[in-house]
Parts: sequence; C-alpha cells; structure tokens
Amino acid sequence: MQFIQQKLEQNNDVQVENILSVLPSAHSKYILRYLRLATLKKVSMLQTMGVRLLKAICEHLEPVDYPEDSCIIQEGEPLHKMIFITHGTVHTYRTNGKGGKIGSEFLEKGNFYGSEELLNWASKFSSSKDLPISTRMVKPVTKVEAFALSTDDLKSIAIKYWWNFTKKKDLGDFDQCVLEEYAVSSIEKEIRRRRQAKKKHTIRSLNKLATNQGSASQKLQKVISKVMRDQLPSPVCALGGR
Repeated sequence: MQFIQQKLEQNNDVQVENILSVLPSAHSKYILRYLRLATLKKVSMLQTMGVRLLKAICEHLEPVDYPEDSCIIQEGEPLHKMIFITHGTVHTYRTNGKGGKIGSEFLEKGNFYGSEELLNWASKFSSSKDLPISTRMVKPVTKVEAFALSTDDLKSIAIKYWWNFTKKKDLGDFDQCVLEEYAVSSIEKEIRRRRQAKKKHTIRSLNKLATNQGSASQKLQKVISKVMRDQLPSPVCALGGR
C-alpha cells in the first residue's frame, strides 16, 4: 500500500482505469484475473463451470481495440470469437435485406456478445467447420476496448476441461470415442503431473541431504543423476535404507 500511495502522490491526476499501472506486475495480473472472472460469471453457461476452467479462459482473453464505425462481427458470418466489452458502446442489430436495421441493441461495459453461441458449440466438441453463424451485425458506436476469446483457444480449453461441459447431460448425446479420447488424455496428463511433482520433491530431498552432509558422496551424486533422468526412487530407498 505504501508503494501505491507513493505512485499516486507522484501523479495526482491518475485515472481510475489506469490505476493498475501503478501496481507491481504480479498484483495487477492478480487483480485483472479476478476482474475478468467477475465478468465471466455473468454468462449463464459459465456460472456452473469449475473455477479452473474460468481461470483458463481468463488466461486466454486477449485485449482488443475497435475504432468507431468499424465492424467487429459481420451478420451471416461464422463466429470466430466472443467479446467482453470493457469500454465504449457497441451497436448490434439485424438487417432486413433492404438496408434497414431491426432489433437494435446497445452493449456497454460489462456486456458481451457471442458467448452463449460459442459455449454451446464448444460443449458439443464440434469441428471448427461447424462454427455458429452470427445472426446480428456488431459495430462500435464509439471507440471500444474489449477482451476477446478466439474459437481456437475456447476449443483447447473445452478439450482440457471436457468434463465441465458434460455436467447434467446424457453422455449418450456425445460421441463416445471423443469422450474416451479426452478421458485418456486427462489421465495421462495427471500421471505426468504427479510424476513431475514427485521428481521435484525427490530432488529437493536429495539436495537437502547433500547440503547437510557438506558435500555429496559419489553414491548420492549417482542417485541425483538417476532422478534427473526421470528414474524416481524414494530418497530413503535409493540410499540403501539410510
């Protein structure tokens, strides 16, 4: 807090939206992640999802800027991203084929577009060729700042956290071969994660033992070398019961 106060005193005109710029990098990233989490939880389909999946989405949100009168998403075109607006105003509408605009809606800070359609698409583990089509034109009225999540990133997240998308659903509605593939992949990744954690723990234990001895014996050096090559004996057994 003293650091923040010093930064604010150096710049009395600092704006609220720029407050994160005076924070240490680790703190600003932490705050940004939870600000994004709050936005994601406004999406109905994400309200029942696990926290790890939501954090993964946060990590893949990319900041984007759109100038006034540009086009964010074209009506009738495949949805390649969902957007979460953080600043500015967006006009969404349908066209009547005669140049007229119908069903106008205006989205502002805290609103989003494309999330329900793309989450439904991701929950079916569909091909990228089967992207949903935007039923509305999406254009900025003012300069717009937003976070965007691409379909490629969403698909990779859906595969990694596939079980979140099968909750309260009949598994018979899914391609069983696909679910089996994702399940096997998840198990293999968890096994690798646990092996890596065990390896790190073993190395720390051996290094601590070597430090306590003052210098590593030849036998201890061989054990450490084996561990580094992914052979994972326990420190006690590896040293012959010591």
